[in-house]
Amino acid sequence: MDDLGSLVVKLFDIEAFKFGSFKLKSGIQSPIYIDLRVIISYPDILRSIAVHMNDIIQRANVACDSICGVPYTALPIASIICADYKRPMLIRRKEKKDYGTKKLIEGKFQPNDRCLIIEDIVTSGSSVAETAESLRAEGLQVTDAIVFFDREQNGENNLKEKNIRLLRVLTITEVLRYLVKYSRITEEISKTVQMFIRENQTQLPSSKPEIVETKHLSMSIRERFQMILKEKKTNLCLSADLPSLDEIIELSKQIGPNICMLKIHCDILNDFSMEKILQLKEISRKFNFLLLEDRKFADIGNTVKSQYTKGLFQISQWADLVTVHILPGEGIVEALEQAAQSINEPRGCLLIAQMSSKGALTDNEDYVKGAVQCAKKYSNFVIGFISQSRLTTDNQFLHCTPGIHLNNTGDQLGQQYVTPRQAIDGRGADILIVGRAILDSINRVKTAEEYQEEGYRVYEQLRHV
Repeated sequence: MDDLGSLVVKLFDIEAFKFGSFKLKSGIQSPIYIDLRVIISYPDILRSIAVHMNDIIQRANVACDSICGVPYTALPIASIICADYKRPMLIRRKEKKDYGTKKLIEGKFQPNDRCLIIEDIVTSGSSVAETAESLRAEGLQVTDAIVFFDREQNGENNLKEKNIRLLRVLTITEVLRYLVKYSRITEEISKTVQMFIRENQTQLPSSKPEIVETKHLSMSIRERFQMILKEKKTNLCLSADLPSLDEIIELSKQIGPNICMLKIHCDILNDFSMEKILQLKEISRKFNFLLLEDRKFADIGNTVKSQYTKGLFQISQWADLVTVHILPGEGIVEALEQAAQSINEPRGCLLIAQMSSKGALTDNEDYVKGAVQCAKKYSNFVIGFISQSRLTTDNQFLHCTPGIHLNNTGDQLGQQYVTPRQAIDGRGADILIVGRAILDSINRVKTAEEYQEEGYRVYEQLRHV
């Protein structure tokens, strides 16, 4: 057994490679799961990985003044390479400190120094690309990266577009060959994984400055929404109530062609950053859907202005639409509309007129009438309602109905479901808001396609689009 084959077998034995059915952060089911974080508990394996990576660096004649490991798993690998082979090390923080020197890159370096990036696994190459961007922003040159394990899902080509050459110790093809050769997996499992890899190639979101088409800037948010509905033939809004922005970003790349709107809750995200949310915004422009932040603003005007424009989330910078309760009165909509005027893109809101949860106090008739009156008064900013029924015959207002499921049962927390036809035909909905029916599906893309096709088919029939 050669050195690499022995290392692959050891990694399998410590469960760095697992085979079965695993949900990835993108939401798709994978027949293989790779977790190299476990290597920190096995010093001999960790050092062996570092040795193999350094051999590749030397054979490739990589010229570098320093090495930077991608946080976090690659950091111990980079540390060993730097310590054993006398190479200076830099560390890229996930986020800048808000105290002290406020550095993003730690360590000593000079402008135009050449820095080599160390990574443990590459799928799309996004982590390497983000690290390179941070290093380049500090004046460093980045032309090469080395990875221990390449999943062969287009990461090499993606990084080439960023002017980064990817070196690797092992590919997934080589790992599978070793594991079959040494009887750790069957040939059938190997073929299943290879088919999955071929069918799940990746792309990086563009890092170029966002270019918003002039026609979009000249359109109102209402006009843009109507254009999306007709051009894409979809009235599906995905309710991506997930705690991971990384997962939402990956999911939006897959389901973007099927939706007219993506609804999120930024305050439940455990990995929120402006860098990531702007990636999501760029994806929304690429696939032509609107971003709805389901903030449900419900405070006095001065407070909601700050909640909308300031703080960690800076919602006005990226959300095309927000949701609003009118409990505090019409002043809340006026305040948001004023704040939105400082944004160089069209913005709008949806008023929460009715909710799908059992016993919701928004079922009050006076509240609903107040929402309709407010919408008519501020019709430049209010483009519609979150509702369970059609509230007005004025077709300029969109009616967005949550709680949609092809199986119209419910859950144990009072959520009541209706089918797409019941929502559009019986309740007058224009936009179908679908959440768990898609998120809990084994095949999210296929399920989204089903809701898009069924929802728009009924919409065309009944609205005579």
